[in-house]
Amino acid sequence: MTIISHITRRTSVLKQLESKLLSHPELSALSAEEQFELIKTRAKHFVGETRLLKTLQTCKEDNRQMRVKYGIDATGRDIHLGHAVPLFVLRRLQKMGHHIVLLIGDFTARVGDPTGRISTRPMLTVEQIRENASRYTEQAGRILDIAKTEVRFNNEWLEPFPLARFFQILSGLTVATALQRDDFRKRESISRAEMLYSTLMAIDSVELNSELELGGDDQLLNFFDAEHVMENEGMQPESAVTTDILFGTTGDGSKMSKSLGNFISVNADPEEKYGKLMSIPDNIIKQYFTLLTDISDEDWDIVETAMNNGTVHPMDVKRLLARVVVTDLDGIEASIKAENSFDHSVVNKEAPEDIETKEITTKEAVSWVAILRALNIPQADTNTSARRLMEGNGVHRIDDSKDVTIHHDDAVPNVGETVLLRIGKRTYAQFVIK
Repeated sequence: MTIISHITRRTSVLKQLESKLLSHPELSALSAEEQFELIKTRAKHFVGETRLLKTLQTCKEDNRQMRVKYGIDATGRDIHLGHAVPLFVLRRLQKMGHHIVLLIGDFTARVGDPTGRISTRPMLTVEQIRENASRYTEQAGRILDIAKTEVRFNNEWLEPFPLARFFQILSGLTVATALQRDDFRKRESISRAEMLYSTLMAIDSVELNSELELGGDDQLLNFFDAEHVMENEGMQPESAVTTDILFGTTGDGSKMSKSLGNFISVNADPEEKYGKLMSIPDNIIKQYFTLLTDISDEDWDIVETAMNNGTVHPMDVKRLLARVVVTDLDGIEASIKAENSFDHSVVNKEAPEDIETKEITTKEAVSWVAILRALNIPQADTNTSARRLMEGNGVHRIDDSKDVTIHHDDAVPNVGETVLLRIGKRTYAQFVIK
């Protein structure tokens, strides 16, 4: 069964595009110039643009792979879709036949990337870093062919790195360059360890003999340091490509961030990913398609024209986005199940058939605020947030197909009464007071 045959409510434009976006064809037969142009379609900025084209041409002439580095620090348990944007570009480079090096920053996680930070990151323990690092490879493998990917950890060379050589590298860099960073100028305090972070990144590139590095656009100044260090070490400097920063799901212009709560975790359940992608505002649909799929500019123009003339509804375009992203991360069957769940719970406002009934004691059911806390509703993790959720008409009791809004001062249900709740648009909970 394919996604296309499963659901018939599709226009021919979206059906054809869906098939194309899920195909991920091999790109190794492309010429160096064609590969370069394809890379440019997802590049926000280049470091060494001409150098990159020459490297691609040399790889073709010598019939060898280009070494491509992507580093991510093990500062959290999960990767969100904002982190994953370069991974989608890496998948394309892998399809071109190049060698991908996924660098897990277990050593640099102790320092913390200061990019975009208004305060110093809290220090993590070695145990926390190891646990985070162990999860990253599996998550990256949802996008990359991990069997063909070289996975490295920078603790391997940074832990025993000679102090004398480190100071030799630092002697070739100026403080003035570091202070050009806008995020440093806005900070009240900067740790000296943070000022050295970009140098550690550059050493990673030296040790891995990287020829191309990928990262978000906020990494641009770090990549310039890598270029300088590699030159000073007598090496051919790597080129670098930055990708645009993915907006958070609220569409208010903020970047996707766990601290802002506007993120979609790669490891989230398919139903959650699908639902959150369906919830994004129309004004960021294009950015999500561009950064999370292989859609071409020409194909997007066709979709946009169809939306503008009313041939295609934006909701159907978001459905296509959600199906493609969830299929890429979790597989076709998971995507079909996620779409069915969305239609069942959000479109038709029906509770999941396999919903669990949680038992709550009378001591836990003294008020609706207490009930929501006892049910572990994510949107109501404090008394204040639970009350605010109900004040915003976000909690509904479903009874005999009736949808009744719950207020915080309403009477609680009777003992032994099974109650079904809908929280927001797509969260359901069922309980009984014992």
